[in-house]
Amino acid sequence: MVIDENYFSDVKYHFKKIFLTILMVLCLSSFLLASDGIQSNITEKMTLLIFQLSIIIFAAWLGGYIFKKIKIPSVLGEIFSGIFIGPYCLGKLPFLGFPSGLFPVASATFPISPELYAFGTLASIILLFMSGLETDLKTFLRYSFAGTIIGVSGIILSFILGDFVGIIFGRVFLNINYKFSDIMPLFLGATCTATSVGITARILSEKKKMDSPEGVTTIAAAVVDDVIGIIILAIIIGIAKSGHIEWKQVSFIGLKAVGIWILFTALGLIFAPKIAKFLKFFKDKTSITIMSLVLTMLLSGIFEKSGLAMIIGAYIMGLSLSKTDLSLTIQENLTSLEKFFIPIFFCIMGMMVDISQMASLHILMFGGFYLLFAVLGKVIGCMSPAFFLNFNFIGALRIGVGMIPRGEVALIVVSIGLANGILNQEVFSIAIIMTFLTTLITPPILLKLFDIEKIGNKKNKEILNVKKIEIIYQFPNHEEEYITFKVLEEFEKEGYFVHNLSSGNLKLYRFFKDEYNISLKIVSTELENEKFNYSFMFECQEKDKAFVNTIFYEVIADLERFTQNLKSLTNKDKEEIVEQIFNSDDKDFCHINIMKNFLLPNAISIDLKSENKQEILAELLDILIDTNQVQKENRKEILDELIEREKIMSTGMQKNLAFPHIRTNYVKKLVFGIGIKKAGIDFKSLDNIPSKVFIITLAPNDSHTSYLNFIAETTKLLAHIDIDNLINSKTKKEVYEKLVNPIYISKNNI
Repeated sequence: MVIDENYFSDVKYHFKKIFLTILMVLCLSSFLLASDGIQSNITEKMTLLIFQLSIIIFAAWLGGYIFKKIKIPSVLGEIFSGIFIGPYCLGKLPFLGFPSGLFPVASATFPISPELYAFGTLASIILLFMSGLETDLKTFLRYSFAGTIIGVSGIILSFILGDFVGIIFGRVFLNINYKFSDIMPLFLGATCTATSVGITARILSEKKKMDSPEGVTTIAAAVVDDVIGIIILAIIIGIAKSGHIEWKQVSFIGLKAVGIWILFTALGLIFAPKIAKFLKFFKDKTSITIMSLVLTMLLSGIFEKSGLAMIIGAYIMGLSLSKTDLSLTIQENLTSLEKFFIPIFFCIMGMMVDISQMASLHILMFGGFYLLFAVLGKVIGCMSPAFFLNFNFIGALRIGVGMIPRGEVALIVVSIGLANGILNQEVFSIAIIMTFLTTLITPPILLKLFDIEKIGNKKNKEILNVKKIEIIYQFPNHEEEYITFKVLEEFEKEGYFVHNLSSGNLKLYRFFKDEYNISLKIVSTELENEKFNYSFMFECQEKDKAFVNTIFYEVIADLERFTQNLKSLTNKDKEEIVEQIFNSDDKDFCHINIMKNFLLPNAISIDLKSENKQEILAELLDILIDTNQVQKENRKEILDELIEREKIMSTGMQKNLAFPHIRTNYVKKLVFGIGIKKAGIDFKSLDNIPSKVFIITLAPNDSHTSYLNFIAETTKLLAHIDIDNLINSKTKKEVYEKLVNPIYISKNNI
């Protein structure tokens, strides 16, 4: 099978990430299972753990997929899946080989095993590390005043109201006269302060409001929430561990938490360039990412030993690296680990929910009560100062609603509380209800608020004023793929880290090196003559303009040299190249699957009528239209593209074969058809022999499937076919059978 070098590079790249993920999982599992010293149970525990992880990952992905399809955040589907398969629901039911169920209740105080909770802990470290990396430190610092005032106001009111719910719940249902400073109410207050910046950021991005006054202020306030919320968590954990709840002790723990936080944050930001330089020593992007995670885990352990939460250390390491040119590289390469661990985390959080408790009337009642106070705490707490910070009512309301979702940080807080015996199952269930519902109700409300055509600030001023310039180069042809490749190559030669942020038809790249930040967007525009104009749009600072122009000039010069070299090829050179294509010694015939996978039985014509190249192309295109592989209304545009391709260089090969092919914006997947003209026509083939078998291939411009690889596989197959026998076929079915059935391969060619 012919596969290009990029394919092998991609396979090697993803294999390394998958291998490292599996290695980390196995090492962690082995350490945890060996730690109890009961060697006889190791194999049994390992087997159970492997089964559990497989079920968790499958259930989490399925739940996330279903919820995403119905326009609900996937994180809720992952939590719901955990509840469904957990020890309080299906997980406790006996199963073949597992008499106590796949997820038996681990103990009376904690429902899941230490091994699973360890995976959740590691996932929380990765989650907070990513949150730190994704924090735009410059934007946060630049607009931190309004964000800090709003964030702190929301934290104070939310904390007070959350603590109040804990006091009322204890007195009404637990017959405990909790005080404001008792641990359980404090934990509910801390849980209430968190804000899930991811949910709101996703909506702001969708509505293109990330750079709006409300957008920037909300993101800055959410970051403040997470920072202060984590410090509050550290203080409460310190109080819980000391066992003393005195204001003097609280002050000491608070100062200690803030001091360590500020110290390590300052050190991280100061030494971030040196940390990045150390990581660059490993050169390979995957190795850089793994070593950054190693440093994160090391700092997390230091924070835990210092009496603070591990997630604080993870967040600080992410925040420190967020200002370096490695930030997006690490984020990009952590994708595999993130996709593996984060659904596990949310699913495990759901597994700790006792569904019978959630069905209890008083739990539902207080869950709703807690939800109401959590919403009011953020909406009122964040709206109030917004009025004094240049926002009108609609702007302040957007900010207040944007701060409602709790999400991942709240789940981490309550899981720590449950693991340390501070919260019982009832209180944990109340917190889960609040977290679940605030994440569920926010997106539709916030989307409606942004649908209102009204500016959110009083003076109608945008907050962001980034001075950047655009440099645009236009090309009326299809060489954009080669040019893009050369541009990326040149930036990498100059020491830039290249990040591919492309999605769908949008091609977007960002280049980072130290303080330099350049972006490239490639867009196609249909011209009046129905051709496509490709624009390379660079965005950079004024000081980078000369550098970008120099890069692009070098790319164009290289393209010109390449073109001149191609023109120097003689017909004999071209014939030798084509001859090599058809000289195949591959005897396993796995390429027959190419035909089975792509060729429709009806996408065949055994009697083409046309007498010239242009008419043959039109007739071949009609085969694809008749089999509904191509839309009829796009016939003229595609035909023009096929004709233009033939003008560059004929696709007539040797041995009566021609392979007309193009990439086009008018198909969504690779499509394929075959036509036969027994008399043959002059298709300008390299051996000057009339072409009789025509294989037309269209592939989408944004396809990751190599259509050239497809053509190569097809030529390998045809190298073993008796072409004359194929040409003399009397029916479409006969042609199809000769192409998909190995029995028809000419024995003389094997």
